Amino acid sequence: MPLVRLETDDDPTPNLAPMIDVILVLTIFFMCATKFSGDERQFELDLPQVGGAPVVDAAKPEIVEVEATGGLRLGPDDVSLEDLAARLTAARVARPDVAVMIRGEQAVPHGRMAEIYEACRGAGVRHVAIAVRTRPDAARK
Repeated sequence: MPLVRLETDDDPTPNLAPMIDVILVLTIFFMCATKFSGDERQFELDLPQVGGAPVVDAAKPEIVEVEATGGLRLGPDDVSLEDLAARLTAARVARPDVAVMIRGEQAVPHGRMAEIYEACRGAGVRHVAIAVRTRPDAARK
């Protein structure tokens, strides 16, 4: 027995209302996120203290100390930024897996730390870490 259609059904069409809702929500989210990124730069941050930091897994890393005045020491010797890069290049040639630990005082500007990090990377050192002090309350977590 054949089924008879009593009324004509419309062809299914996509419902655009949920898609428009999602697009509006994403637009509002990105507008707010853009506004927040500008406000973040105004905060005074205390970056050196962290809850945990990865350990440098090298036999004996080269230690670079950065004073608040911007002075550099590689081991016991005072060096300039150019000398640092040259000495790290020589250390990398002697030991290809050499690691560098940068110890900076808390008052060292971020730009100075970035210059030193870039000098290490320019010397071909692949393992560069920045020494930080863990917060006392992080040990309890």
